[in-house]
Amino acid sequence: MDTAQTVDWGALNASAAGRPARRLVDRAITAAGGARRPGTVLDIGAGAGADSLQFARRGWTVHAYDADDTLAARLVENQRMSGSVRFHHTDVTSVLEFPPARIVYSTYTLSLLGEEGLTRTWPRLVSALPRGGVMAVDVIGRNDSWAERDDIAALDAPQIDAMFRGFQVLDRSIRDEDGRFQADKKHWHVITTLARKTA
Repeated sequence: MDTAQTVDWGALNASAAGRPARRLVDRAITAAGGARRPGTVLDIGAGAGADSLQFARRGWTVHAYDADDTLAARLVENQRMSGSVRFHHTDVTSVLEFPPARIVYSTYTLSLLGEEGLTRTWPRLVSALPRGGVMAVDVIGRNDSWAERDDIAALDAPQIDAMFRGFQVLDRSIRDEDGRFQADKKHWHVITTLARKTA
């Protein structure tokens, strides 16, 4: 089964360029005070950029991070935004300090950093948020088809709870079902957490 080490992310992101933004974008904005108070978002693993662009359309300033540069080309096509997107073409684990932000947003990416990468990067993301800032992120759980891979950080409930110490969890949903990844069958176990920093 392909994972982060072998997936052609450029091809995958190009094929996903037209997909709609996830509903998690609107939920994160609401949790952070609503569209009337736009601020800064960190989009970790922005991919083709659907979610980054939706934040920007809602007036937010987005720092979008990805090792693939598919989003960079799309920014030229999306100039009519009340907010803005600054694309960072980089390995997120190499970022020593992130800009201050009201929202940290990441879908299907944090676990792809591997255990060491996630351990190194998570505290830096938490530090970027002020008290009251919002974390809206996915992590891969233990039942996922990729859970035994060395390049994947698959987490159990106590580990996820430990990550969110100092946060009020507003919502947590679990996707635990058979599905597909590209042309292959895959079992997905993905835990999505929306939380507000309290300390």
